[in-house]
Amino acid sequence: MTEFDDDMTLGEARDLLRTLVKKGHHCPLCTQYARVYRRPLNAGIARALILMYLRGGTDWIHKPTVLNGIGAAARDESISRYWGLTEEEIERREDGGRAGWWRITEDGERWVRRQSTVSKYALIYDQRCLGFDGPQVTIVDALGDRFDWRELMNS
Repeated sequence: MTEFDDDMTLGEARDLLRTLVKKGHHCPLCTQYARVYRRPLNAGIARALILMYLRGGTDWIHKPTVLNGIGAAARDESISRYWGLTEEEIERREDGGRAGWWRITEDGERWVRRQSTVSKYALIYDQRCLGFDGPQVTIVDALGDRFDWRELMNS
């Protein structure tokens, strides 16, 4: 069975959709496009984590302030949470919005200091990490040719 039909139960539709989300498919109930995204740890994320670490170590920092002006490549550094490299303070502002406080975790510190590796890709669905894929990478691998780890760590 590869198509949804009106005679399916909700459970059958859910089970079928789970088989289709790897490539992506519209949910027959809400019409939302459902897909598992393969997100890489890239140079922008790695650079942002180094800056966060240099400004705060493993203490909480106000990420919007610390990363202000470093460019579009770092806009998605918050996905580093899927690897357990960072975490967000769950406290909310009075208006209910996010406060913007983040920190590097102990695993994140080891990765930033070139003491560990992580999988290159996180498999993300509905803002949840379903698993990992690809080779193990160091922060130097993630930085690639765009940035020099030593130079960033000494800045």
